Amino acid sequence: MDEEQCYYNETIAFFYNRSGKPLASDWDTVSRLVMGLGITVCIFIMLANLLVMVAIYVNRRFHFPIYYLMANLAAADFFAGLAYFYLMFNTGPNTKHLTVSTWLLRQGLIDTSLTASVANLLAIAIERHITVFRMQLHTRMSNRRVVVVIVIIWTMSIVMGAIPSIGWNCICSLKSCSNMAPLYTNSYLVFWALFNLGTFVVMVTLYAHIFMYVRQRTMRMSRHSSGQRRNRDTMMSLLKTVAIVLGAFIICWTPGLVILLLDVFCVNCSVLTYEKFFLLLAEFNSAMNPIIYSYRDKEMSATFKQILCCQRQENINGMAVEGSDRSASSINHTVLGAGAVHERHHHINEHSVV
Repeated sequence: MDEEQCYYNETIAFFYNRSGKPLASDWDTVSRLVMGLGITVCIFIMLANLLVMVAIYVNRRFHFPIYYLMANLAAADFFAGLAYFYLMFNTGPNTKHLTVSTWLLRQGLIDTSLTASVANLLAIAIERHITVFRMQLHTRMSNRRVVVVIVIIWTMSIVMGAIPSIGWNCICSLKSCSNMAPLYTNSYLVFWALFNLGTFVVMVTLYAHIFMYVRQRTMRMSRHSSGQRRNRDTMMSLLKTVAIVLGAFIICWTPGLVILLLDVFCVNCSVLTYEKFFLLLAEFNSAMNPIIYSYRDKEMSATFKQILCCQRQENINGMAVEGSDRSASSINHTVLGAGAVHERHHHINEHSVV
């Protein structure tokens, strides 16, 4: 009879009790500490990723499709910060006060932010693959096409996050309910985990192909061409930056996705014991990208300092980045100033950037 009856009017405690997942009743010291830490991290995530978006907007050297996609990735991380912020106020003892719809909203926001991040990383990987194999510093994609890609990313993300609320849940089929997510069906969690893990594999394959190609071209490239070496260094630096971003994302999210699969297929695995740790690891990922940009990208770091110190933005074509390496900086005149490339290195063939 469970499969034929729907339980939209039941409490959250009803679903948690059936799944065997503990539902906190009081705020203890640990719960308060976790909530305080979580809120602090969420605020940092939102402010740091807002800083990335502002930096890309104000610095004309970042006005290329790859950086627009990075800005959209920052927007996805900013949205993740909002989603976790909402989660912090609707978790622990507050969970039992949620309705079915608000619980699905809480989870849907997290799902949407993850899907947006994955889709952005995939778009960045495809963009890098196209530009490298066409031997260009930047893709010639128009701004309109970039906007279309961004709209597609967010449309797909919202749909993925809304699927359980639309109907792919276990409210009318209690036997299919997950232990970790008591209102989600096991089939949806398997689909969601495998979809994201499969996307990770695709992105890793793309970057492996890129690095192998660049290495082969580097071995064939003349050692006496300083312009080619400069372009190769800047291309490799940018590739390494986005690869580090991808690697950090995979490291932070893969354990959580694997534990979802274990929850479905491993009856004797105590997945609920580690669930919160993996969720916290996933949350920290949204704060890592601004840190990576600051460490890897000297001009991005300089732009951050300008914004934070409220310094007047100078003529970007004449701005010098203190302490930067002109030949190997990830964001320098060679990479970010297409006009400067032609003015200063007009003898460099466009088909020899790597």
